[in-house]
Amino acid sequence: MRAETVHLVGRPMGRERAGFLADLLSELAWPEASAVALAEVDGARDLWRVEAYYAAPPDMAALADALSAGGFAEGDLVERPLPDVDWVAESLKGLEPVVAGRFFIHGSHDRHRRPVGGVPLEIDAGVAFGTGHHGTTRGCLLAMERIARTRRPRRVLDVGTGTGVLAIAAARLWRVPVVASDIDPVAVRTARDNARRNEAAPFIRFLAAPGTRHSVIRNAVPYDLVLANILAGPLRRMAADLARCTARDGHVVLSGLLRAQENAVLARFTAHGLRPLGRIRLGEWSTLLLGRGGVARCGGM
Repeated sequence: MRAETVHLVGRPMGRERAGFLADLLSELAWPEASAVALAEVDGARDLWRVEAYYAAPPDMAALADALSAGGFAEGDLVERPLPDVDWVAESLKGLEPVVAGRFFIHGSHDRHRRPVGGVPLEIDAGVAFGTGHHGTTRGCLLAMERIARTRRPRRVLDVGTGTGVLAIAAARLWRVPVVASDIDPVAVRTARDNARRNEAAPFIRFLAAPGTRHSVIRNAVPYDLVLANILAGPLRRMAADLARCTARDGHVVLSGLLRAQENAVLARFTAHGLRPLGRIRLGEWSTLLLGRGGVARCGGM
């Protein structure tokens, strides 16, 4: 994202309030955010900040109405200019490689640090979100590592793929067909490039689609593993669709949520036949591992 992107930043607020604001922004159909991020700014006082990015100037009046309906006041979310640089790449230049089980995620400048064995993934900072450094992505990778101890999924679905980290990890780990979707076409292009760089492209079908609403996704049902690293609000809204896409004895890995949001997300998924199998907590972030019982169906989407 460059200078023409509209960047909105929320004032620091409590964790639950910030999570609610992030959910609200991510669920708005208009104006629709290209990305919404939630980050801790003061651990001692439990203060968090929400940032939203729009590929085109949003309707600020419509946004103000939505914020007001959610109980937010003027000044809770303000616009901030972005410099005319590739700010994502600049901010991530110095990041160290990430280790998650057998996965080793690194930028191109750290190729020489690849360990012998394991699954190296080269993901450079770019115009889409997700380099593996966030606790939610690492949590998903650790959950996949846990699944790999006893299972080898035959077909994988990655919803909200971003830079494609999880889809590429699944393809490299199991060498099975993967379908990966994202609502942002820029993210899809970035993910496709990353898959080629990591020699995973032959296994992955990337789609620009909202959630699971694409004929390619429906036609490949059921999936033995469903991955969704997005925010808590969209996860709750998509619970029925993701459950219908999951095979009998399949697994679902959910992340992008805070510890305080676990129960609300779990309630939606257990109502659709999924049972909790475990959770991975990294700092304030949580990754949930669930299993589905019964015959998988994905109709009606």
